[in-house]
Amino acid sequence: MRGIKRAGIFILAIVLMFAFGTSVLFAKGTQEKQPAAGGKGVATTKKVVVNYWSRKTGSDGTVFAEFIKGFNTDNPGIEVKMQVLPWGEYYGKVRAAILTGNAPEVFDVSVYSPPMFLPYVESFTKDDFAKIGINLSDYAENAWEAVKFGGKYYGFPVGIVPYGFYYNPNLYRNAGLNPDKPPTNLKEFVEQGKKLKKDTNGDGKINQWAIILTDGNISRTWVWESILDQNGGSLLNKDKTKAAFNNKAGLDAINIILDFSRKYGIAPKVPGKNETAFIAGKAAIVFDGVWARKMFQDKVTFATAPMPQLGSVKPAVWSSMDIFLFPKGYHTKNPAKWEAAMTFAKWVMGEKFQLAYTKAAGQLASRLDTLNNTELRADSHVSGFLEEISSGMVVYAPALKTTQEIYGIVGSSLSAVIAGKLSPEKALAQSEKQVNQVLARK
Repeated sequence: MRGIKRAGIFILAIVLMFAFGTSVLFAKGTQEKQPAAGGKGVATTKKVVVNYWSRKTGSDGTVFAEFIKGFNTDNPGIEVKMQVLPWGEYYGKVRAAILTGNAPEVFDVSVYSPPMFLPYVESFTKDDFAKIGINLSDYAENAWEAVKFGGKYYGFPVGIVPYGFYYNPNLYRNAGLNPDKPPTNLKEFVEQGKKLKKDTNGDGKINQWAIILTDGNISRTWVWESILDQNGGSLLNKDKTKAAFNNKAGLDAINIILDFSRKYGIAPKVPGKNETAFIAGKAAIVFDGVWARKMFQDKVTFATAPMPQLGSVKPAVWSSMDIFLFPKGYHTKNPAKWEAAMTFAKWVMGEKFQLAYTKAAGQLASRLDTLNNTELRADSHVSGFLEEISSGMVVYAPALKTTQEIYGIVGSSLSAVIAGKLSPEKALAQSEKQVNQVLARK
């Protein structure tokens, strides 16, 4: 009897082992039939993770993260993980990650930043882009030129980020001005500015200015550089080896800014929080980047227009750009990650994302179909910036490792001028000397 029981237990164990083995084989077979990430390549049961590092610390980063959730849902074989790092430490951490072999699959940079990373990131040809499914002619031409070094393209120009002109239509109407006709030149800017300056409570003091100059050194430099370019000048010479602003074009650009207060009286002499003043209705106009429209959206009535030509030669405006770069290595060492990263990048460069993100966030698309979209063109919150790009006004910040340092030098000198500590002439000469020293460093 015991022998029968033992035999029964033995048989039962064999049956259970067979059933377990069959279930494992069946599960393995079904797993191997699952599609690969992106629809190609070797099948896998795990999602291919694409680590994306970003410096988008504002509302644009929040919006981007929400869009990525949609991408992950639509691409079940891929999971893009977005990590936002503080501006001050961003580039240093990216560089350290690359040098230690811990780089993300993709990271974003400003238009001046690629030279920091050229030896460490992948380059592309037109044929490479064609294989990915990207046609360069679908995008603004100067956007691709901004990522071209030595005949090759480094990264994808995801979005264009120009400076521009915001104004309050309600304050325009109250001043008897037509809000559909913002200024296009210095004369109109001053004429309108004088009508926008008001003592609204009758206490004998101006409490509504046409414009309040920003107290931010870098943003003030971008306004000055825009006027410098309008005067036919440039920040640096053609090969970016010397400063090129210590001349009449640079001097006139400073004096135009100073004249807002000292000559025309349309701005207070002391700079301030220009964005706060615009939101509070204490300034009818503000020069600011396209990224600010998200901040203004629910706080103040506003419209946009191309930066007026305050200089003497041509329309122009400073601009940055949002660029995707891809560290070397994944293309050959981990094709699955490379393919997933390219799938994500192509999605970001696609018509659907570019249109939706331009509507929702701070930057503008690089795609022509989005830049010319009739709905966006009719939106006064963004139309002025779109016109800047389509008319060829934008002048990108110089692509150099030292661009931020150069802007800091010029910004400090401009601050000293506005504070009355330096003459414009001495400020330009001082900045020129310091910038040339920076450019001479190896």
